[in-house]
Formats: sequence, structure tokens, C-alpha cells
Amino acid sequence: MKFGKFFILIPIVLILAAVIFSSYYMLDNAEEAVIERFGKLNSVNKEAGLHFKIPFIDNVIIYNTNTIYSLQYGYRPAGEPTPSQVPSYIDVESEAIVLTRGSYLINIGAVIQYKITDPAAYHYNVDNQEGTIRLAFESVLRSNIQNQLLDDALVNKDSIANEIKPDLARKLSSYNVGITLNDVKLTDVLLPGDVQFAYDDVNIASNEKDSYKSQADKYSNEMLPKARAEAYQMIQQAESYKAEKIAQAKGDVENFNQVYEKYRVSQDITKTRLYIETMEKVLSTVKNKYILDLDSDSVLKFLPLDTNGGN
Repeated sequence: MKFGKFFILIPIVLILAAVIFSSYYMLDNAEEAVIERFGKLNSVNKEAGLHFKIPFIDNVIIYNTNTIYSLQYGYRPAGEPTPSQVPSYIDVESEAIVLTRGSYLINIGAVIQYKITDPAAYHYNVDNQEGTIRLAFESVLRSNIQNQLLDDALVNKDSIANEIKPDLARKLSSYNVGITLNDVKLTDVLLPGDVQFAYDDVNIASNEKDSYKSQADKYSNEMLPKARAEAYQMIQQAESYKAEKIAQAKGDVENFNQVYEKYRVSQDITKTRLYIETMEKVLSTVKNKYILDLDSDSVLKFLPLDTNGGN
């Protein structure tokens, strides 16, 4: 009989123990509790310590409001990391592939860091908190990247993340998700494998173009000063020749005017003097000289003027 009473008391003790253990909960300093009663929000408890709840009726969901949560975009962990194994990841192409300006494909990975600051809003306002955060980030990311040039997107991931962060914070605030955005980091901005080969070809062509342009600039820098110097020298020679010819022409005009004035005063004398001067110039270049006197008589008067006594 005593053993029978003992076996009857065991279920009662277990039930009492379950009631006692389910009638309280503990909160740390950085924790807040959302208390559900009959599946609906009853209250939010922010006080640290031991608290009572109605067993089997109240459901307590505890959130740490000081923890920074990290959410991956464009990739997911392949498994739980261990101290002896390097963590591995798998790409989520439906998220990772984004179009830049000009419709170029790039592969983006990102980490979104946030804190839960309103546990009630976080728990009740959206059904899928992480999915909502990813969708908000995707909307802001694609809006930003589509305005970026391909080369800028590949090298300026930090500045792009800084541009995205305030836009994402505003969008999450409008959704009333109950979180505060801490940081946004772009971990990878890469070309897809199929696109990388074409991009490399473009870079090679661009580098060759820059090389040829550099050579052309070098040749230009060498030849242009030389050509300018030669052109300047030719201009100076032409100016000098011009000045010389103008001075000579003015001298000739002045000389002609002087001769003309003398001619106008005494024409016969001037004619004779000009004739003599002209003959001096002509005869000075002649080797053999002869004088013929053509008078009316029939005798030809011939006078050789060869100083060497030639015939």
C-alpha cells in the first residue's frame, strides 16, 4: 500500500515541479521579454532579474537588445564554423547578381549589422524579419548600383556601402521592423566568372590604348618644340629678308628720285653720265674690246683696246 501511494505521488510532484519551473523567467541587463498571453501581446518587460509568469498560459520570448546581429546578403554560410575548420560559404546568385550602369553584371556580397531595439515590433510587425531586411537592402542596393559605372563599382565598395547605409536605415524605419541599423559592409564586388574573361580583354585593350597614347604624347612633346623652333627661325629669317628688301627698295627709289631730279634739271648731261656709267659697268666684264668708227667715208677705222696685245 505504501509503495502504491508513492507511485501516485510521483506524477503529482512532477506536475508541481513543471508548474514551478514554468512560472518564472530571468532577464539580464541587456535583455527584454515579449510576453504573449493566449497568442497575443500582453506586455514587454525590460527589467532585469527574476519575473513571474502564468504557467502554460504566458509565452515569453527573450531578445537581447545589446547584441549586434549579422545578416549575409548574396551568400550564406555552408555550415557552422569550428575551431579546426575554416568557414565556407555558398553564393546565392538570385541575390548576388546586380546590374551596373550600362547593364554590366557584377557579383556582390554584403553583411548587414543591426540591433533589435523594439522587440515587440520586431516580433509582431513582420513575419520574416531576416527576409524583410534582405528585401529592403536589395531594393536600396540595386537602386544605387544601377547608377554606378562598372569600374567605379568594382573599386569603390566602401563608398558605395556608405551611400547605401542611410537609405537602408530610412527604409527599415518606414517598415517599423524594430531594429537599428549599425553598419553595412560590401564584402565582395566581383565580376561573374563568365564576364571576367571579356573584362580582362577590355582592360588589355585599354592598357594598349594608353600605351600608344603615351608614346604619341612623348613623340608630340619631342617634335612640337623642335617644329616651333624651326618655324620661329623661318619667320625671323623671312622678317629679316622682308626688312632687307624693303630697305633696298626704298634705297633704289631714293636713288632713282635723285637721278630723276638731276635728269629733269639737265637732261643731256644726265643722259651722257648715265651712258658712260652704264658702259663702264658693261665693258668692265668684257675681255676683248674694240672700237669701230663708222663715219660717212669709206675707210673703216678699227682700234683694238686689248691691253695684252691680242688680235
